[in-house]
Parts: sequence; structure tokens; C-alpha cells
Amino acid sequence: MTISRAVRGTLTGVAAALIAITPIAVTPALAAPVPVLQTPKGASLDLPSAPNARDLSGIPTQGGDGKVKDGSVFRSDALNKLSDAEQQQLVSAGIVEIIDFRSPTERGQNPDKLPASIPEKSMPVYDPNNDFYLFFAKAVQGGPAVQQQLLGDGKGHQYMVDYYKWMVTDPTARSQFSAAVKEIANANGPVLFHCTAGKDRTGWMSAILLSALGAPKGQIYNNYLASNDNLAASNKATLDGLVAKGLVTDPSLFEPVLGVDRDYLDASFDAVQQSFGSFDNFLSQGLGIDDATVAALKSKLVGK
Repeated sequence: MTISRAVRGTLTGVAAALIAITPIAVTPALAAPVPVLQTPKGASLDLPSAPNARDLSGIPTQGGDGKVKDGSVFRSDALNKLSDAEQQQLVSAGIVEIIDFRSPTERGQNPDKLPASIPEKSMPVYDPNNDFYLFFAKAVQGGPAVQQQLLGDGKGHQYMVDYYKWMVTDPTARSQFSAAVKEIANANGPVLFHCTAGKDRTGWMSAILLSALGAPKGQIYNNYLASNDNLAASNKATLDGLVAKGLVTDPSLFEPVLGVDRDYLDASFDAVQQSFGSFDNFLSQGLGIDDATVAALKSKLVGK
């Protein structure tokens, strides 16, 4: 699925917001207030510009004798709209490094706004032959008929299922997740990792970490599904804006790609089972994570 250079150059305004699946990327007149939401597990970073920013704290780990320590590792949506005060909150949280899973196009159009004291590493997870970002550019700019063709009749849901399988089966995607796991284990303090909405690439990365720590499957899914609550207000504002501009007539077509679904995470875990036989094999063979790195993760992230 390709898109012309001319079309790429017109990714502006509210349309670009949906293409990037970017929370709170609408004009102030359209933006809905961000509610304070209690996620099933994990404390919010309370960043109005990044409503899906939170830590993984409180989730029980292997044997039930420990849990993920407060403020030890963070997940987030894009940090391209942070105010000075919000940037200071990252410093106050003790974050020493940020990992960005976004593609070069995503980063180029919406670069993170970060405090100078926190370095960022780019570890892009994207398929150059089927770029998620450009696929939705084509959908938005093509208008209602193209949107129906690309996303209707369950195609949006299936696209996401296939995407989650790809994150497991693609060697380059695996190498980036592997590098991120090692970075989190070896950094000299808390790391924050993010993509654009903080729900898919970030959601799978969180599932990898929590699985490696021995968290119960139900808790992993609770943490994953919390993105729906965290992003609800900004997603609605984005869709309302696109409808108001006449770019979208059936917003329900975009719901499968703006949210998360248990089926999506199932697809990743199923792909792990089919390709590697077990999660432990995926960790060691698929990601190249050795026992010493898992031990370092547990020492750093797990407490009583």
C-alpha cells in the first residue's frame, strides 16, 4: 500500500492527527477535556498532552511474592506536545532515557519535545512495505468510499490482528523489541518507551516485559486494555473533528484502529506459540534475551 509524495506532503491539520493515531492532536476548539482515569494497574504520569503515559507499577509478578516497583519503568503515547511543566514531570519521575518505537515519518512529523537532560533512542518498529502510518493516510485522504474499502466489513479489525502477528514474526521488529528489553535492563534508572498512541507497539512491549517478569496473563491484559479508557476522550475529539471537516462520514470504521482489543493481543501471543512453542523460547530464541538479562530485569523492576 503506497501513497504518492504529493499526498504525503499534505498530511496537515486534523487529518494528520488521525493518520498518526495521535491523542490530543486536535485544535483547542475541538479538544475534549482529559478525564482523570484510574487504570486497572499502573500510575498515570498525569500528562494532559499524553493521556496514555503511565508506569507499570503494582502488577504482581512470578509466584505472587513481588510486584512491579513504582516508577521503575514507564509506557506512553507520543511526547510531541509536552509543555515545559510536563517535560519537568518526566525529570521529576526520575526517567533517565526514552525509547521511541515510531517510524521515521512519524518522528519527522511529530518530534518529541523532551527535556535536554533526558536522552532518546530511536528504535523504529514499522514495515517499510506496509507502513501503518501511510496506510491510514491513504484511508483518511481517500474519503468515505476508500475508508469503506480499506476498513469496512471487519477489515480494520483484521488489519490490526495481522499487525500484531507481524510484530512477533518479523525479524526486524523482534530485533528492536530485543534492544529495548536490554536497554531497560541495563539503563542506570527508569526508562520510558513509547510509540504514537502508546497502545500497539508500546502495548506489545509492555506485554513482553510483564511476561518476562512472570505477571499473570489477566493482569497483562488489564494493563493493555487500559489504553481504551485513557485514549477515549482524545480519540472522540479527533473523530469529531474529522467528521466536522467532512473527511469522515462513518467514524465507526476507525474504532478498531484507534482502540485496542483482546483479539489483537491474543494474535501476538498466538504467534509466539506457533512460531516458538512457548514464551520462554520466544524470549531466548526470538528476542535473544539471556538469563542474565531476565535476572537484571527482575532485580531492577520487581520489589515486595
